Amino acid sequence: MPRKKKTDETAPVAAQVRDDERDGVATGEAEAETKVAQAVVFRLDEQRYALPIASVQEIQQIVEFTPVPGGSAALVGMIDLRGGVVPAIDVRALVGMPVRDYTLDTPMIFLHTHHRLVALLVDAVEDVIDLPEGCMQPPSNLYALAERMLGICKVDAGLVVVLDPDRLVPDAALASVDLFVEEGAR
Repeated sequence: MPRKKKTDETAPVAAQVRDDERDGVATGEAEAETKVAQAVVFRLDEQRYALPIASVQEIQQIVEFTPVPGGSAALVGMIDLRGGVVPAIDVRALVGMPVRDYTLDTPMIFLHTHHRLVALLVDAVEDVIDLPEGCMQPPSNLYALAERMLGICKVDAGLVVVLDPDRLVPDAALASVDLFVEEGAR
């Protein structure tokens, strides 16, 4: 039975929050924060990001991947996860940061998005945190990633950018995956 993703419920709320913010009204804020009660926190350089725990399947260290010719810049390759083909995507490339070399310590967050499983390569995974009630703030349009964010949450350790999994990984990055899988099946 497929898991119900919290992002399906949250995405329209996040869009509504951004629309309300443009109008100078902060309605929908409480509704958005109740949708994401826990999140997996990870780092890219010194910036802290989070993904709703409901969309995360597991976290592993990097494994060997097969490059995908002609794929998106963010798509670094395909991996075999227990017999399934999973695209490996560099989150640094998705958010416009320079890509780093991968090491054996590079973590991958396996995440459900666009009705499929993807592996997101990040610099470090910190922890699963509870998002305190009232912490979620709608993203400002000044942020380059505003369209990919659910909001910003203030926690004891500082600010965390909470990303929307379905908006973070663009369909274009996954289009070449489908071609790669289809060609491999022939």
